[in-house]
Amino acid sequence: MAEFAVFAQPYDLFFPTDESPDSLTKEVRDLHDIERDLALEKMTREPNKVDAYIELGDLRRRQGKLIEAKRFYEMALKIAPDNYLANQGLMQTHYLLGEFEEARKRMDSVIELDPLSLDEKSEFNKFRQKLQQEARAGVSIYEDDRDLSEIMYFAELTFPGNEYRKLRTNFRYEQWNYKDNIQKMNMNVFQGSMRYDFNDSSHILAAVAPEVFDDNNNIEGYFFDAMAGTDNLKLALKYSHGGFRENLFTLRNRYKENSTSISIFGDLHPRTRLIQTLSLSEISDDNSKRRYDTELIYSIFKKKAPFMTASIRFYQSSYEFQTDVNGNFLNYWAPSDYKGGEFTLTWERTVGSKWWWGVDAKYTYNSYRFDTPKDVDDSGAGASIFVNYKLAGGDVFASFGDRINSYFRERRFDLQGTFNF
Repeated sequence: MAEFAVFAQPYDLFFPTDESPDSLTKEVRDLHDIERDLALEKMTREPNKVDAYIELGDLRRRQGKLIEAKRFYEMALKIAPDNYLANQGLMQTHYLLGEFEEARKRMDSVIELDPLSLDEKSEFNKFRQKLQQEARAGVSIYEDDRDLSEIMYFAELTFPGNEYRKLRTNFRYEQWNYKDNIQKMNMNVFQGSMRYDFNDSSHILAAVAPEVFDDNNNIEGYFFDAMAGTDNLKLALKYSHGGFRENLFTLRNRYKENSTSISIFGDLHPRTRLIQTLSLSEISDDNSKRRYDTELIYSIFKKKAPFMTASIRFYQSSYEFQTDVNGNFLNYWAPSDYKGGEFTLTWERTVGSKWWWGVDAKYTYNSYRFDTPKDVDDSGAGASIFVNYKLAGGDVFASFGDRINSYFRERRFDLQGTFNF
């Protein structure tokens, strides 16, 4: 089955962070803050008044003096209403004070004042979900010239906790339609999850996701994930149990897969992120799979605005068995030594405060062994275009991609809408 990655933004611009609990570090920081405070007080004269108010607001917010921080940001905005940093700081302060309606309004101002990249918007929407209820619906279509296709429709609702803003509940429905030449199969997935955010760097999530087939048989799907770390280094763990969706044969025979993944990712530079992932899968036919992924993401800026993102990924995977007990090859593709790399360039542009669009170009090279002792080479190149339109209470996103591989050509179309209520 096709596998499409979601890239992580290599830096966090918008969200308040926790202070270091180390007492010595805190004392040194406090001394530095006192010196900085005195210097900034002297700066509150034209022409540096706006910058000084913003710096004082940032300082007070880090010290936990939120009312004072709010006052300084508001003073800066009286002089320069369109100042991006002052609006961003005030948005964060409203959120920390529990003034969620004001934080939502200020968030819209931040988006209008600064062009955000695709990945920044993804991170920004995660922050938005903490403040409001959200509904999403859409469709994803994949097909290739081998007469394989997948169509997935989905709808979901996200509810932040009324009393406990760190707790979120999500309900999602998916309908999958598979086609492999003349064979077809439909499947429904009903997912419910609860997530608790300890802070911006740590959370836990638990979900149930039963998979129901045409004949009303089902697989009891579920998954757990957790993440912990600091602003610059994080560890993520995930365990899942569900159907083995390699092809129609594995689905019809109700093959199951238990998968565990461990990811370590951190910022090598404010615009550079490194991600290392190890995935271990056990399949119900007694086969197993191991996969290693290494990804490096770098953001390129032009005139202090996101211009282009470059990413390079290397991976290697292998199945334990390629044949059954009788020596016949398995009914799904299980290479013994699959490895390769992928290079992607993404360019984005904001048009006004409502539209943003972009294109990406991708090149992939793979080699593997299956039914011959020699390596088989496979490469491909493709591109996609995407566009997003911001509505009064949400947004609409669409993308179309086309890629030519050595042995087949594949296409994908995605359309989804997000609505806040």
